[in-house]
Amino acid sequence: MSDVLSRDFCIAYALTPWITPVRIRLLREHFEPLEEVRRAPLKLLQGLLSIGGDQAETVKNPLRLPHVRQQVESLRASAVAIVDAEYPPLLREIIDPPFALFYRGDLSLLQKPMVAMVGSRRASAYGMNAAAHLARQLASAGVMIVSGLARGIDAASHQAALDSKASTIAILGTGIDVLYPRSHGRLTRAIAERGLLLSEFPPGTPPLAGNFPVRNRVISGVALGTVIVEATGRSGSLITARMAAEQGREVFAVPGSIFASASEGPHRLIQYGAKLVHDGNDILEELPGGLKMADGQPPPEPESPLREVLAVFTREEAMHIDGVAAKLGLSVANVSEAVLQLELGGWIRALPGSRFVRIR
Repeated sequence: MSDVLSRDFCIAYALTPWITPVRIRLLREHFEPLEEVRRAPLKLLQGLLSIGGDQAETVKNPLRLPHVRQQVESLRASAVAIVDAEYPPLLREIIDPPFALFYRGDLSLLQKPMVAMVGSRRASAYGMNAAAHLARQLASAGVMIVSGLARGIDAASHQAALDSKASTIAILGTGIDVLYPRSHGRLTRAIAERGLLLSEFPPGTPPLAGNFPVRNRVISGVALGTVIVEATGRSGSLITARMAAEQGREVFAVPGSIFASASEGPHRLIQYGAKLVHDGNDILEELPGGLKMADGQPPPEPESPLREVLAVFTREEAMHIDGVAAKLGLSVANVSEAVLQLELGGWIRALPGSRFVRIR
């Protein structure tokens, strides 16, 4: 089979929704090289994959239908197949790698060392700060931050990498052309321009709930390790952590308050053997290649009176501007001006409801 035809077969398989990760695994286990599937008896494929006769014909020749050939031709330039050198090398090692990934952005980023960062969609101020802090540290060491573009921890990790003038990779649970969540339009465009968007799902695939756990094996599969920042006991982030462990990758967890439900997931992972993370070095020392964080002096604190206002804020809990004014014994008007300067200077971040949290 020619290289072009082999690529086209992989892309056609990726466009076939019923060729699930389980069926990918079965095909890879029984046919080496994969081209051998073209000579397999239909009855064998039907029994092996639990499919009908027409589906077995599609497995033998996924390009047999004209509309599929046309779709594959239109997607060749925006897909990376498992037979391509550009395919993520670590992802190729898992038992059920996608036959192809659709992408937008810089495909060369897949050859860099990657760490996945995932966690709660309803993250606390502490969790968002912790994720951003670690993402900045890892980015400074040349590590590519990978996440799933969800609200909360995912978005904080992606944004921190971009703010550090680095790139980031988002792995989607939808088609590459579907914006989800809708509120992440600006972030999605920034990643497409300065990083990489990836999806194993055909273009046009909506945000179906069942696709996100499937997607999680790719998030962990491309990375050297996975960091969990806040997750309840039933969080999908724990699925990613389990998949990372099953794939033989490192699992890291950021501890939190024992009184917070979002700390249950990371704390349980630590009990089960995940490495507790205090800073980026705790992650880097477990990765190959001798990666190190960039040296840098912490920026000096702002001049008084901004210094006194900044001292009221913490990285763990957001404060309402009224509470800041009351604590300092000042009017809200006087505090508002200082808060605006601190926000513009990158010392604090605004959250919904006139609340602010310290970020450095």
